Amino acid sequence: MVLVAVAAMSASGKEVQPPSLAGVAIDDQETRGIIAQPTLRRRIPRIRFVGDRRTYDFLVSHPPLATQLARRFHPPLERYTVTQVGEGLYTIEDLGALRGEARLVRVTDRQRVYWFKGEFRSLANLLRFTGRMVLVLDSREVKEGGRTYMESDPEFYLRIDHLFFGFVAKLLGPLINVLIDRRVGMIAEATSKLFQQVVGDPEGLYREMATWKDVRPEDLEAYRQAFITKEAGGSR
Repeated sequence: MVLVAVAAMSASGKEVQPPSLAGVAIDDQETRGIIAQPTLRRRIPRIRFVGDRRTYDFLVSHPPLATQLARRFHPPLERYTVTQVGEGLYTIEDLGALRGEARLVRVTDRQRVYWFKGEFRSLANLLRFTGRMVLVLDSREVKEGGRTYMESDPEFYLRIDHLFFGFVAKLLGPLINVLIDRRVGMIAEATSKLFQQVVGDPEGLYREMATWKDVRPEDLEAYRQAFITKEAGGSR
């Protein structure tokens, strides 16, 4: 789900001034400032995946591993890289189209708030700017027809650094919407495949991951403890 952040654009210039999000106070001053006065704001239509809260919490708590898995199952995401550089701090890159850092600001039972700073380039480099963004992920586990799903409502608050480019971005709203839909659609498809693999065959995925040289041992062990039974994977 953290990969949805690469779609950090919007079609609405509406100013928003919420003191909190879903009743959760945001202590970080810079995050509050972006939410209160974004250049652009965008709420993505609800996304649903087959899976439970345990799977969701594990994946969003391990962004580098989730990105590695998504790249394996969905080749269009091969250019994306997420690297952990500190506790709750990550770098994100999309082969020059997106480059920046992300910081986990707040976590509750159903909501995660991230702060981003970086550079975005698209539309054959016609649209290029630096800025800061807040990504809010509201999620919930639902049961329907005998199956368990995770639903998420991503929302972006984007502050573009240069006033001129902020004005241009608002004018290009319809075109930016197309860009958002394509990126979010691609990332949602990759995430759906990832959930299916983890939920459908966690032990087989573990054996496969154990052969990958780019997976950190600590991430592999965390996955084993989260999903592998004592009988299949040995004692925890």
